[in-house]
Amino acid sequence: MTFLHATFRNHNIRSTTILPGEVNTPIMDTRVRPPSTEERARMVDPDDVAQAILLACTLPARTTIEQLVISPTFARDQGPDNEISRWMGAPDGWPGKP
Repeated sequence: MTFLHATFRNHNIRSTTILPGEVNTPIMDTRVRPPSTEERARMVDPDDVAQAILLACTLPARTTIEQLVISPTFARDQGPDNEISRWMGAPDGWPGKP
């Protein structure tokens, strides 16, 4: 997006990089440890992301949001997820595998 912005900005073409954190969508069900109902309630809602996209698209032509990072206010502890993922597929008896 930085390339697009730099290349086409003077041709009235805007580009925005949107980087959402954890969003409460069905893809979260595919996690090694799907988030609990309480954890999901604290995640970014898809409507929050949609509102941010709408903002970026409806600003006056003189204004561009180059990059927008959207994250939950409350940071979920992803340590257990990382630990589970670390050992997935490791052979039994692998050193350190629980």
